[in-house]
Amino acid sequence: MYTYSSFENSGTFILLRPMLFLLLAVMLVLFTALLIPKIRITLLNGFAVISLSAVAVLVAIQVVYYHAIIVDEIGLGGDPVSLLLFLIVAFFALLNILLYFTLSFWKETFC
Repeated sequence: MYTYSSFENSGTFILLRPMLFLLLAVMLVLFTALLIPKIRITLLNGFAVISLSAVAVLVAIQVVYYHAIIVDEIGLGGDPVSLLLFLIVAFFALLNILLYFTLSFWKETFC
């Protein structure tokens, strides 16, 4: 039915799943960078952390939204892995913002 068989797996549409894995990787790299003090102090500021997190969540929302439209149009089943990936990306985006400002508060207060 499709040009490539990798678009569909067991009745679920999986073409957009790599985008969510990429966004998750970006959030994990940002999380790791926040945990390393030298990188956090020299390369990151509040605007960068908020911007990266917001863009990642907005793109993930769009991917899940368009995924739902495509699945509905071609009559396949939904992808629970994509929804779980979206929730994890949103969790790490919120965690990164909270972590940055918590660590900044501790640095200003106790150092």
